[in-house]
Amino acid sequence: MLLWLWRLALVLLLLGLAAAAVTQWRFTHYAPADPAVAPDAAALAYFKEDYAASRADFLVRGDALTARFAGVQRFAVPVAARDGTVGLFVDGLYVPAQHERKRLLVLSSAVHGVEGGTGSAVQRMAMQELLTPEALADTGVLLLHAMNPWGFARSRRFTEGNVDLNRNAGTSPALYRTVNSGYPLVDPLINPAAPASLGDWQHRLFLWRSIAMIAQHGMPVLRQAVLQGQYSVPKGIYYGGQALEPQLAALAPLIKPLLDAYPLSMTIDLHTGYGARGVLHVFPNPPEQPAVKQGLETVFAGYPINWGSGKDFYTVTGDVTGWIGSLRSGGLHLPAVFEFGTLDSQTTLGSVKSLHITVLENQGFQHGWASPEDEAAIQRDYREMFYPSSPALRTQVIHDSRALLQRVLVQLAQVTTPPASPQRP
Repeated sequence: MLLWLWRLALVLLLLGLAAAAVTQWRFTHYAPADPAVAPDAAALAYFKEDYAASRADFLVRGDALTARFAGVQRFAVPVAARDGTVGLFVDGLYVPAQHERKRLLVLSSAVHGVEGGTGSAVQRMAMQELLTPEALADTGVLLLHAMNPWGFARSRRFTEGNVDLNRNAGTSPALYRTVNSGYPLVDPLINPAAPASLGDWQHRLFLWRSIAMIAQHGMPVLRQAVLQGQYSVPKGIYYGGQALEPQLAALAPLIKPLLDAYPLSMTIDLHTGYGARGVLHVFPNPPEQPAVKQGLETVFAGYPINWGSGKDFYTVTGDVTGWIGSLRSGGLHLPAVFEFGTLDSQTTLGSVKSLHITVLENQGFQHGWASPEDEAAIQRDYREMFYPSSPALRTQVIHDSRALLQRVLVQLAQVTTPPASPQRP
């Protein structure tokens, strides 16, 4: 009997080791499948390989819209860089409603800089295909291109000062005193202070260290602790800063009169990374006002909205869409995020892989790289996570964005707005 038990224990141990080896291999070589869609050359043409090319195309298309429609306003907010990077701007293009100002749609890109390649492509698709006389009859459109141009140009999610703009957009100094009570729990895992090396034991064991924390605390607790935003570790990921970033402060007086010119406004902030690969997810922070929830349900009727009821959801502090709405003097503002999934991060394996890539990139930026090979591999994976090169995925992004934005432009007109006395900008 004792021999039989030892044999059983050995078999179970070997099975466990085999399962662990398979899981580690899947994690190391993680690559979710692309959507089953044929590449579309016209869609792919909207994607540019860097910030400068994206901005140049945005400006050219802005020239065409300025010539076509009355009252177009344009602005460029310069963003200074200590590292010597030049030619950085947040560009704005406002096309007013051509007949009656009933509602304003705001489309913003590159709040997370490295995600700007996709966001810019979607904006320029809208400029080319969706801004028609019919759509603009009583709807104005404001495009905010490259909210974080330094991050866009340098393929980083954060600003030059490591600030996450989507954790930084505060309406009062109280935001920057927010305490993320769960962050110290995850800090040793996500902010290692050494040159980034793929061969380091802490990264070879990152999956298992993460699984141990998940087993102890639960995935929802850890996801919220990591992603909510934090204001105490300047070199850490998801740092929200200590004051409103200069480009947001400069944008506020430019945006406010445009918002106040309409009784209803809506912001759609364009992001990539989170969620199922190839799927366009609609996320709002859970709204406090019933009118906001009802308005969003009207706009996206027939399309799923993640309200935060799912086990994989998280909320953030200092988000840009809410901040834009706070600039209004009155009326109704509907905030939403389009998130184009890339790594199936709604799954445990995809979530941990996404976090690991982010940790490695930030570690390298803050503390250097163990070797040129480590730097190249980590930066390649980081860019692919936020700006995938897959023709099928890029095609899916344009096709789905086109369809959903067309729906938004139609159904936004069905939202009941409160009485207002808009001012003309």
